[in-house]
Amino acid sequence: MAEQNVITSMLDDFAREQPIHTAICIGQDLSQVQFQPAIQWYHFSVSDFLNLPFQQRYDVAVVRLDTTETEFLSEQMMSQILVKLRDLFAKRLVVVSRLHNEKLLRALGFTQLIDKTAHEADFALWQFNILTYKHVPDWFNSKFWANPENWDKFRW
Repeated sequence: MAEQNVITSMLDDFAREQPIHTAICIGQDLSQVQFQPAIQWYHFSVSDFLNLPFQQRYDVAVVRLDTTETEFLSEQMMSQILVKLRDLFAKRLVVVSRLHNEKLLRALGFTQLIDKTAHEADFALWQFNILTYKHVPDWFNSKFWANPENWDKFRW
């Protein structure tokens, strides 16, 4: 399964950037997959996850929207799952979905990792990382705000 290999290599890359100790997965149980270093996985079905109270924040979340369990979810239910994971449960979120879910994922702020025209399969890989979600504009720094060196020189 190509998606599984992509997820494994991507999680290895994420672990090189920042250590991954805990992870949550929805749609497919990834606890049997061997990762280096070892990751503590928590798997939930869709209904269990939607009823799950917030208790801890995980380093990464993986959602498979292309499995038989998640394939026929309504757009509203998918949105609820992704927003709950993005806002509460995970620092980083990886979503494997069908190509027709592109509009929903873009609307929720996800960035596409694999170009859909680069392969023949009906899947796309998306991520949400709060650290790279919005690029800080060049003008948004202290250089353009108050200029203490000019306080005694100019009259405002």
